[in-house]
Amino acid sequence: MNRRKRNFYRNLAFNLIFCVAAALLFVVFRFFGTFDFENKGMPISSIHLMHAFLEGLAVGILNGFVISIIDLLVDTDKFKRHSFRYTIIFKSIAYCFSIAVSVVLIFGLNDLLMGRQEITVNADPEIGNQMTRMYIIAVSVYIILLNILINLLKEADKKFGPGIMLKLFSGRYYHPVIEDRIFMFLDLKASTTIAEKLGHIKYSRLVQDCFYDITDIVEKYKAEIYQYVGDEIVLSWETPIGIENENCFRFYFDFSKKLEGRSEYYNKTYNVVPEFKAGINCGTVTVCEIGEIKKDIAYHGDVLNTASRIQGLCNTYNKQVLISEMLNKIMPKEKYFNRELIGEITLKGKEKPVGVYSLEMI
Repeated sequence: MNRRKRNFYRNLAFNLIFCVAAALLFVVFRFFGTFDFENKGMPISSIHLMHAFLEGLAVGILNGFVISIIDLLVDTDKFKRHSFRYTIIFKSIAYCFSIAVSVVLIFGLNDLLMGRQEITVNADPEIGNQMTRMYIIAVSVYIILLNILINLLKEADKKFGPGIMLKLFSGRYYHPVIEDRIFMFLDLKASTTIAEKLGHIKYSRLVQDCFYDITDIVEKYKAEIYQYVGDEIVLSWETPIGIENENCFRFYFDFSKKLEGRSEYYNKTYNVVPEFKAGINCGTVTVCEIGEIKKDIAYHGDVLNTASRIQGLCNTYNKQVLISEMLNKIMPKEKYFNRELIGEITLKGKEKPVGVYSLEMI
């Protein structure tokens, strides 16, 4: 299953749950305990309330599907390269329009099927008009608030990374937790030379393009983006996931292959084809929630420092990827990759030497 399909099904599940819950809550807050304007002073009947819940359920399901289709249509590289403001405005208008149309459609269809026009003939016209105006205002305000909330939740999920916001809400890392993880430090080769050649603005656009191109690869190999640091990106896997199908190895070579496949674009736009070097290490880290003004999840431990130092040796030994001896030991020996011992190297800030291996695809 490709990335767009996975995103569609994930968005569909989220949108259906969110929209159905929102629609049913609206029915509860708007109608529960109110009076039936057709029969003055009489509480709204259970039949009318049931109809309202069925209408809400239908509106929620319809909107869940429509919003998911909108998300699918904008899930393109071209659209993603627009600014945050453009994305929010476009999706907000599309969401509001779809919700408004579905509300009118469902209620109109229900009126037609239930013959509600005949039922309301004896109702007081003034009270009916007042209730209609109040209902339209309530629906409009609710649609706007719902649209703001769903867009904020989706953008917050992108900000923290898939699944991270849920971990923050659950309080999983409120107290420090020990985890076994694999870390990859991925850095643009010859970045200083390229930056001097392109200038600040064009160089930043190059980095933007590279990180856009990495999106599909991140999802394909189940990686988590921990940090962006200048032209460097730090990725992480839970150790079993990183080992599975050699995800942490295949990730690098698939990303390099994608950049090579877009060499014509990069040469035409920047007169350079970007290449990245990587250092990979694994081990035990402490994970905790940090910050008050800006919340984030942080990993602490020597594993990250070692991975960063190993990546810094790539230029020294003219290698694309270097891995630690610890990672080499736990990774299954497959025929697709060749691992060669570089040596026992004393890294900066460490007393004991670390075994470092080069990694090449056969």
